Formats: sequence, C-alpha cells, structure tokens
Amino acid sequence: MERARELIKPYLEMDGVIGIYVVGSATRPYRDELSDLDIEVIVENAVYEQTPMEKRQTFAFKEDNPKVVDYEFYLIPWSDFFNLTKSGLDLFHYPYQHAQILHDPDGRIEPIIKQLAELPEGIRLERMTVHFLECLYSLGRARKTAERGELPINLALLRGGTISSLVKVILLAKKSWPSTVHWSEQEFAQMAISDDLLKPVKAWLTDPASDNARAMVTATRAFLDDCGETFHHDMDGIQQWLFFTQEGKAAFERWGVR
Repeated sequence: MERARELIKPYLEMDGVIGIYVVGSATRPYRDELSDLDIEVIVENAVYEQTPMEKRQTFAFKEDNPKVVDYEFYLIPWSDFFNLTKSGLDLFHYPYQHAQILHDPDGRIEPIIKQLAELPEGIRLERMTVHFLECLYSLGRARKTAERGELPINLALLRGGTISSLVKVILLAKKSWPSTVHWSEQEFAQMAISDDLLKPVKAWLTDPASDNARAMVTATRAFLDDCGETFHHDMDGIQQWLFFTQEGKAAFERWGVR
C-alpha cells in the first residue's frame, strides 16, 4: 500500500476530500501483475458536482505493459457512498470486506465501510436457502433441456446459473459476501475449500452427466454439514417457505436470478 499512499498525495490537498481507500484485487493476497490499484476518493457532494466529468475517473497504464491499467481513481460523492449501505448488490459489499483505508481524518468513512462489509446472519441464511434451491432447480432444468436435444445456448445459461448459485452458497456458508466472479477460485483457496467439494464441481463442469451432478450435490450437502448448516436437511420446509410464504417470496425477489 506504500505506492498507493504516494499516489493519493495530490488528492490530500483537495478541498472537500472526506476519505480515501483501496478496494479490489490489490487488497488480496492473490494479486498479480495484472492487478491494478482501485482507489476510491469520497468527496463532499458540492465538490463532486463541481468536478469536470473527465476528472471524476482517471487512470494510468503500466509503464512496462501499456495494455494493462496500473491504477484508477474514482471520485464518489458522500451521498452515493453513504447510500451504498441500502444496496443488496454483492458488488457494494464484498469489496469492502477487504478495503484498506488510506485517509480518513475525521473518521467518517470507517463506520460506513464496516457496515458495508458486515454480513447480517439473517441475510446470510436467507440467501443460502434461495441459492441452494436455485442450484438444484437449475440442475434439474439442465437435465431436462439436455434430454430435449442439442440446445447449446439454453444449456450454457442453465449450467452457468447452476455454478453461479453454488458459488454463492459456498461463500455465504463461509460467512462472506459472494465475491467478484473472476476471483471466486482465488477466494476458495484463501478459505481452504476442500477438494472434496471442488473436485466434484469441476468434474460436473467438464462432464455434466447425471452421475456427476449427483456427486456434486452430495459433496455440497456434506460441505454444508461441515460448516454447521442445517437448512438443507428440510427440503419440504424450505421449498414451502420459498413458494408459499410472503417471507420466502420476498427473499426470492431480492436474491433470485430470475
């Protein structure tokens, strides 16, 4: 983060800067030569409104690789930053679990970042239930679609949806907001997700036959057991909750992919 601290120095001299922090892969142990520094600068609303559009987002490419971004600065008005706490999008929660604050002289941004990073237990359990059922339903639809004949677009969408839902279940079971999609496996490595789960998942991706699908579901159930979860043992109950209660229907509207 020393380089980031050097890069932000011009912004420290700006009027109306409330705080500065870094998010993105640069804050994680798996960052690599393609990772850039995503630096967000929170400013007073009036300052943001007076800032020309071309200065609200600036970036520079790496000197040794002009096709790869080296760092980016995003100006964000205080009201937009504060209102992120009302969002249910993973994009506005997962990155803040690992955000590194570089400048917060009045302590205004730290409480917001902590609130964004927090994963309430009620939301965690609700989402695991929704995504677990999504995964199972997508598997069933994919099987039926495959039996109808060669429909590659439909099958690709269904299989992608299956894995997307399963990845969310895994991360939520480990008490994390679902990660940015292209860093999912890296996050699994950080959480030490066992090959007992990942091997069946990758086997199904390679060959989505029924036997591999069953093995993946069995491994997922065992993983949830190991995490101390129990919701998946009452399939009748959670399906009735999803389809026949106002609470379940509302949860599906919040978190479902359809």
